[in-house]
Amino acid sequence: MAALQPGGQTEKMANILILDNSPRHLGSYWFGKWFRQLGCRVSTRHFQNLSRQLVLERFSALVISGSPASATEEQPWILRELELIEQADRLDVPVLGVCFGSQLLARAYYGKEAVRRCLQPEFGWHQVKRTSYEDLLFEGMPAQFTSFQYHTEEVLPQPEMRLLATSDAVVVQAYRVGSRPVWGTQFHFEVTPRAGRDVLRKTRKVYQPYGFRYDELVANARPSEAAPRLFQNFLTSLARG
Repeated sequence: MAALQPGGQTEKMANILILDNSPRHLGSYWFGKWFRQLGCRVSTRHFQNLSRQLVLERFSALVISGSPASATEEQPWILRELELIEQADRLDVPVLGVCFGSQLLARAYYGKEAVRRCLQPEFGWHQVKRTSYEDLLFEGMPAQFTSFQYHTEEVLPQPEMRLLATSDAVVVQAYRVGSRPVWGTQFHFEVTPRAGRDVLRKTRKVYQPYGFRYDELVANARPSEAAPRLFQNFLTSLARG
């Protein structure tokens, strides 16, 4: 894989494939912006146009975005993404799943029973705590940090799952699938305060039934402390692969 150079650039440009599961194409924008800033080539496939013939050999890594859908559904596009995860596993292509993406990875590797409705959904900005497990993805990260959350489903701990981060409401905030180059994060480290406020403003009907209020949620908005380091660490994992 490409070797990282000072400043986050690569000797050979990493080619990142983003599976965008947002109806508004937010995954393409949010992840694409970060990866391009780090000198990567970015390709995107929207879930509505996902082809079964997509071949992963030419990509350095696969990134799976969030979605309002449930990772336990049997929709055709979800089944196609599960097939792509299987292909990535066979080819040893590194994978990073965020929110829905994390839940879909858990389903692929551990089965549907690894994903459930949250006992306590998280919306807005929350504290995430690292576990004692050391992993490249969290190298150089503080013991606690704040990140945007927006989910009503969660991943449950599983055998051979390396638990990397947790929160007061959700046990599995980040994990690695054994020793594979496959990671999931429940928290949206890619989301900026402005983007988070925009999401919350446009989707009040989702979280208000749970008793959350917009003004209270956005009062805690802050830049993601995790984003720069996590994106850089993920690219470093490609160089070490």
